[in-house]
Amino acid sequence: MSLAALLVEGCDYQDKYKIEFRNDMSIGHLVMESHQFPIKNSLDTNILIVGGGIAGLSSAYQLKDHDFLLFELSDAVGGSSSGGIYKNTPLCYGAHYDLSYPSNYGEEVLHMLEELNLIQYDMFSDSWKFVDKKYLISKNNESQTWAYGDFRKDVLPDEPGKADFIALMQTFVGNMPMPTRLIPDAFHHLNEESFLDWLKKKISVSEQFIEGLDYHMKDDFGSGAASVSALAGIHYFACRPYGIKPVELFSPPEGNSYFIKKIHEKLPKDQIYTSHIVKMIKEKEEGFEVEVIDANKKEITKVSCRKIIYAGQKHALKFIFPRDFPLFQKNQYAPWVVVNIILKRSWKNDAFWQNEILSDDPSLLGFVDSSAQFSPEESNRVLTVYYCFKPEEREMMSLIETRKQIFVNQTIVRLEKYFDKSIFNLVEKVFITQMGHAMPIPMPGYLFTEANDFRSNVNLVYAGVDNGRLPLLFEALDSGIVAARS
Repeated sequence: MSLAALLVEGCDYQDKYKIEFRNDMSIGHLVMESHQFPIKNSLDTNILIVGGGIAGLSSAYQLKDHDFLLFELSDAVGGSSSGGIYKNTPLCYGAHYDLSYPSNYGEEVLHMLEELNLIQYDMFSDSWKFVDKKYLISKNNESQTWAYGDFRKDVLPDEPGKADFIALMQTFVGNMPMPTRLIPDAFHHLNEESFLDWLKKKISVSEQFIEGLDYHMKDDFGSGAASVSALAGIHYFACRPYGIKPVELFSPPEGNSYFIKKIHEKLPKDQIYTSHIVKMIKEKEEGFEVEVIDANKKEITKVSCRKIIYAGQKHALKFIFPRDFPLFQKNQYAPWVVVNIILKRSWKNDAFWQNEILSDDPSLLGFVDSSAQFSPEESNRVLTVYYCFKPEEREMMSLIETRKQIFVNQTIVRLEKYFDKSIFNLVEKVFITQMGHAMPIPMPGYLFTEANDFRSNVNLVYAGVDNGRLPLLFEALDSGIVAARS
C-alpha cells in the first residue's frame, strides 16, 4: 500500500481525541523568509557544532571542557532520537529499538557509555551489562509477529531455506563489528552489490522469506533487501549475538531519547542553543562566519568560529555550505512517520514489547507496546507505531498533516486487526512525528564513503550516520567521537 492509499478516507470514525502533529518543516521554511530578519547579535567561539542529534551531542560530550557552541533547529535536542512526556508517561518520537553490547563493539563508545554510568563491565560473564535494570525486557515478552492474520514467533518464516540462511550468516560472526569503520578490508567487496542479489547466489529463498528480509532491512536501514548492500544486510544478522548466547535487551519507554538525556545532562546548558537554524557558513581568513536564525525571535546571529563540526543532515548543505554538498549528493534518505497512540488506563492484557506486522501495507513496521516495558501504574499505555515510506513518497508527506485524522484512523484499524479488539474508544490522545530524512539508506557503494577524507576545509569536519555509516545509535555516537578528535 502506498502513502497515497493511506490518506484516502477509510472509515467513518469521528474525531474524538486530540492529535498533535510534530515536524520541522515550518522551522525549515524560516530559512526562505530569513532575508527579512534583522541581524541582532554576534557571538565568538572556537568550535561550532551544527545539529543536536546523537552525533552532535556525542561531539559536544568529547568537547565539554572546551569552548564550543551547539545549534539545533528543533525546540529540543535529540534529532531523530527525540522523545517527550505526556502527563507522567514517557514518549518516543523517533528511534526505538533494543540495544545489547557484545565485546566486539568499538572501545570508544563503550568507554563513553561507561563514563555516563549507562553500562558496566561484568568480568564473570566477560560482557557489558546495563546499570538501569528496570528497562530490561523480559524474555517472555520480547516480540511476536502478526503475519496476514496469524501469529508466529519470527519475522522470517519457517521454511527449508531458513536453516541455510542462518548458517550462512553465522560464517560472518566476529567479522561484523560496530562501528562499521572497524570491518576488515577483506569484507568491503560486499558493499558493492545488493543483499538480495548476493543472497540469491548463495541459497534458495522464497518470496515469503524475501518479504521477511525486506521487513528487517526497512526496520533498521529504511529500504528492502534489493536496495541495501550485502554488507549492510549481513551486518544486521551477524553483528548481534542473538542465537549464540543470552544477551540483555534494553529498551526504555522513551526510546533512544534516554541516551540523549544522559549526554545532555553532562553538557554546559548555556552552550546549547535550540530553535536555532544554521543558515549559512562562510569561510574567512581565520575560520568561519556563520549565520544562525533564532526561530523564536526571527532574528539572525552572526557567529565567528575557528572550527566547525557539521552533524546536521547533509541534504541541507546545498544551501548552507554548497562547496561540500557534492560529497553527499548521492545519499538516499528514508522518510519515517512515528505515531504515539496514548490509551486510557482501563485496558490491560498480555503485551509484547516489539510487535511486528506483515500485511498488505509494507510501509507499516509494527509497534512497540509500553506495557511490555517499565510502566508505572500512573502511566498510560502507549502504542508507538512506525511507518517507513519510499524516498519518492517524501513530497506527499506534507499531506499527512492536513489529513491527520484519516491517517490515524487507518492506523487504528490496522491495530484493531492485530488485537482482534476495538480500541478506538480507548484512545486518549495521539502524537504524530514526521521525519522526511529520517535515515540514510545504505545502498551498494554507500558504506566507507568517508567524506572527511575529501572535505574542502580541514577545519570543517562531518559527523553523523549519513557520512557512509549505518543508521544506528552506536554509529552516530562513534561518528561524533571521531569528528571531535579530528
